[in-house]
Amino acid sequence: MPEKKMVVVTGGSRGIGAATCACLLSKGFGVISLSRTEPVLKDVLHVPCDLMDSNGRRAVFADLGKRDDIFGLVNNAGVATPNLIEEFDHQIYATVMDINSTAVSELSAAIIPSLIKNKEGRVINISSELILGFATRTAYSASKAAVASFARTWALELGKYNICCNAIAPGPVETELFVKNNPPGSAIRQQKLDRIPLGRFGQPEDVAGMVAFLMSNEAKFITGQTLY
Repeated sequence: MPEKKMVVVTGGSRGIGAATCACLLSKGFGVISLSRTEPVLKDVLHVPCDLMDSNGRRAVFADLGKRDDIFGLVNNAGVATPNLIEEFDHQIYATVMDINSTAVSELSAAIIPSLIKNKEGRVINISSELILGFATRTAYSASKAAVASFARTWALELGKYNICCNAIAPGPVETELFVKNNPPGSAIRQQKLDRIPLGRFGQPEDVAGMVAFLMSNEAKFITGQTLY
């Protein structure tokens, strides 16, 4: 296996994904971003990929599976489309589940054989605290519960190959999208803030730091966990 360990990050051009790429670079990893837009960081290798294009993404995943230098995978990209259960929309449900869970399993299945061959690796799925339930999030909560379950299942399957699989389930993180949906001064923003014991929203760097720790040698005996 090449000396520099490569980590694939989906959605690495903004928000939690961009912070994760920056953090991993600072720890000496090589980073590949699967994203529609190019990352700001020039040291990140950009692999254009639109997860909504099922055939296109599978071709990209297959190409990544041919590499022999991948050590880690961060399944970060996802969508959150609100929908009340009494207004169930099959298309919304299918789209959210496809991008947030099916694409995760497809990409992981493409890359894991390389990790098995190298007899080491890490898979980290970005879940959400909303797997505990949140109004209007039937599809989103279900999809994020799925990726947490994937991590536990894959930990059981892949431990014998020295591969650790975990999930991170953040609460509110102040990304551009979060600020857009929860603008400063709004009642909904204050309601969410009031629920947080530390008195502040999470920052993308907070999640990125946990990703980097789980990728590190110090976390080589942590697997099958969902860290809220």
